Amino acid sequence: MAAKQSNPEDIFHCAIEIADASERAAYLDQACQGDEALRAEVDLLIASHEEVGDFLEMPPVDPDVTLEASPLIEIPGTTVGRYTLLEKIGEGGMAVVYMAEQKRPMRRKVAFKIIKLGMDTKQVIARFEAERQALAMMDHPNVAHVYDAGTTETGRPYFVMELVRGVSLTDYCDKNKLGTRQRLELFIAVCHAVQHAHHKGIIHRDLKPSNIMVTLHDGKPVPKVIDFGVAKATNQELTERTLFTRYAQMIGTPEYMSPEQAEMSGLDIDTRSDVYSLGVVLYELLTGVHPIDPDSMASAALGEIRRIIQEEEPLRPSSKLSSLGEDATRVAQSHGTEVKTLVKCLHQELEWIPLKAMRKDRTRRYQSPLDLADDIQNYLSGAPLSAGPESVVYRARKFIRRKRALVTGVAAVLAVLIMGVVVSTLFAAGQARARVEAEGARVEAEAVSEFLRQDVLASMSPFKILSPVAMTATKSREVSVRSVLDTASERLEGKFRDKPLVEASIRQTLGMTYGGLGLFNQAESHLKRALKLYQAQPGSEDSATLSCMAYLGQVHILQARYIEAEPLMIDALEGMERVLGQAHLGTLMSMAGLAWAYNLQGRFDEAEPLFVRGLETSRRVFGRGDPNTVSFMQGIGFAHIGRGNYEEAERLFIEALKIYRRALGAEHLNTLFMEWTLGTLYLENFGHYDRAEALLERALEAMDRMLGPDHPQTLMAKGALGLLYAEQGRYAQAESLAAEALTTARKAGLRGSSTFWCMRCLGRCYLLQGQYDKAHELLVPMLGVVRQKGVEKNPVITLPLKSMAGQLYTVQGDYEKAEKLIKEALDTCKRILGPERLETLNNLSVLAVLRSRQGQYDQAERLFSQALAGRQNTLGTDHPHTLESLHDFGVMYLEQGRHEQAETKLRAAYEGRKGKLGPEHLMTVRSLNKIIQLYEVWGKPDEAEKWRAELPGP
Repeated sequence: MAAKQSNPEDIFHCAIEIADASERAAYLDQACQGDEALRAEVDLLIASHEEVGDFLEMPPVDPDVTLEASPLIEIPGTTVGRYTLLEKIGEGGMAVVYMAEQKRPMRRKVAFKIIKLGMDTKQVIARFEAERQALAMMDHPNVAHVYDAGTTETGRPYFVMELVRGVSLTDYCDKNKLGTRQRLELFIAVCHAVQHAHHKGIIHRDLKPSNIMVTLHDGKPVPKVIDFGVAKATNQELTERTLFTRYAQMIGTPEYMSPEQAEMSGLDIDTRSDVYSLGVVLYELLTGVHPIDPDSMASAALGEIRRIIQEEEPLRPSSKLSSLGEDATRVAQSHGTEVKTLVKCLHQELEWIPLKAMRKDRTRRYQSPLDLADDIQNYLSGAPLSAGPESVVYRARKFIRRKRALVTGVAAVLAVLIMGVVVSTLFAAGQARARVEAEGARVEAEAVSEFLRQDVLASMSPFKILSPVAMTATKSREVSVRSVLDTASERLEGKFRDKPLVEASIRQTLGMTYGGLGLFNQAESHLKRALKLYQAQPGSEDSATLSCMAYLGQVHILQARYIEAEPLMIDALEGMERVLGQAHLGTLMSMAGLAWAYNLQGRFDEAEPLFVRGLETSRRVFGRGDPNTVSFMQGIGFAHIGRGNYEEAERLFIEALKIYRRALGAEHLNTLFMEWTLGTLYLENFGHYDRAEALLERALEAMDRMLGPDHPQTLMAKGALGLLYAEQGRYAQAESLAAEALTTARKAGLRGSSTFWCMRCLGRCYLLQGQYDKAHELLVPMLGVVRQKGVEKNPVITLPLKSMAGQLYTVQGDYEKAEKLIKEALDTCKRILGPERLETLNNLSVLAVLRSRQGQYDQAERLFSQALAGRQNTLGTDHPHTLESLHDFGVMYLEQGRHEQAETKLRAAYEGRKGKLGPEHLMTVRSLNKIIQLYEVWGKPDEAEKWRAELPGP
């Protein structure tokens, strides 16, 4: 029997020469020798060939057809549009790639990829079209760029891509004898490229060294990931074989294929499949060989190949290298080192990284290429790794599963506590764990597990709880998250005096969880203690210490303690840049935290450069549509508000909200907070009450449902919505909403944004209703707090307070204090915002009232005229603020005895308020009373009586 042929195209070409069907079948049986995958691939090629037909049976090509006319089959020299094909550089069963020259609008060499004639079925073309649209969205320095796309005259789609001149990743590293650090640094860039593709919705599915090319830019090596989506679009790899079955397809290269990809269902492949392939590439990059013997894969049948991929565990890289014998010397030489040195380098920490990436259970791998890159960066900087010996973390995970039935109400928080604590405990010691390795990790992890099992979970047993209320809760198997946290906090005291890292890890996790629940005082207590323990051991330059420091700074920001937060965020950012690098997520979040501390203090010139730098880095690392990137857009938007660039802020906020809704969903907290942000912008800075109300009411409803009525974000949303109701004259609703929220916030000891919005809402309500003593009790202390907190330079906070306090002092007759506050606010508005902004016009109107009260009518009239004209232009003629200016203008004329002018203004204000707010509204009635007063002092009692009849009943 003849030897089995392994090249499907060779078999295909021989088979189509055999006309008799039975003879062809016999030949295929002999050539494929039972290899189902090979036979399926050949059958597919034959079917495609027969669908196209014999070339010789086609009519001859018109002799007048030139190269410009796009012949049916492209060859070197053919011109397609503005591209001239130079030479074929890759070919597979369904597609071919040429080096081509682009002639216009610039001359350059490109890669021109086109589906072969005969492979252009409707299904393939549709998938090819969809995939090239997705590829065109990618913009990353380590991904081969797509320049153009189109369709030939024969109807076949093509791509035009960046021509990557270089060699494969492994060949480049070996030929240049790159050391381990240099290889890892190149590989980090590859991970970032794949991460970028994932954020664009692209799963590569065929990552391997030959699809990762290294080219030189200005003498520096730059890895480029190529062929994104090709396997998905065309079901065929261009340069290496792809396995097919009749009912499913094994898409990719078996040696680099994830276990779930080997299932061939095609229904359950996600981005973690690419993480697995990256792990295999990293394994090969470090050891010089595949984790699974390629020869055994090549000689195995399809079923055995799937079994190997799904079941056989790879050797540890250090063990694999040691087993290579003489080949190990070759591998070490390609690393520019000796075998012993390379084995020692791989042993312990470094080899944990590819092994975690290649775990059979994808839920236990790195969850993204970025997580993989971050852990490699952790290794390079000496920081703790998230990877480690599987058994300890696995035991912790099994523990969670065993205890899930005990407290169903707190399953989520227990997962956070146990996994967060175990992971941070395992690796908080930095390089020291290389000395104690698995034994120390096991002891510390078991200490955490024992504490949570015996001291926390067991304490929730109904047999150990004597309180009837607690008994009732436990019998119903519903235990609150707060009760678990409080129990853990209480029982933690003195528990780990001889294990400070265990205590620090638990406290940091508790602090983060308390903070997420809005319990900032409890969070602060735990984080301060954890930071002190970390600073003692492992020290200030450890990533665990820096992470804890950043979390504490963020809690201070949420507590409105910006001056205390600032040095913590500065130290955390500088430390993380040294230890983790500028592109690490922890570094970026610290940068955002510091920028927010500046922003909220009104130091926009210091905040905005940090937000911009973070945005550029996040776009490069995560992509434009990633939520991490969007968070920096929000910060820039707030800086724009502080400078009065409201249109730019609105544009950024609308874009951010769209991305959040698309990426995270309508119910995600980031989405809801963005709705709140945009709603307050419409309320505060545009006076668009209808738009603001829709956004704020939806945000509050969802926050109340998801976070609970006493969460700081829920309380803040209540205060903002209450302020909107107050501006609309719905005082009862506003006061009820804000008063309830303020009481809740004060009971919880909150002193941040939640109390600010509630107090401001109540102050506005009292001021508008003439309850000046109550307004004084709120507004004056708030001004003192603003000065104390160091946020006096933030116009978003100070301008409305100064304006309201100025109005308050005006009606109370304290003109000196009123003038000082109003002029400060007005000067700030003119300097930062300009003359036509809403805040500027508001303060012009407030100053006009003050001048009228002081008897300075000439100045008052000029100011009223400016404010009224500006509000009419900006807000419209029926906006409550415009009508307020009409009313106050009319009152000034009434005080001067200028009756006709007063009549015009007051009647216009009354009619407007009656139509806008209703006849019984407080403001409408005020205008009506002034009209009655006008006619009485004017000597027109009949007119006064007629208008008095318009007053609503008691």
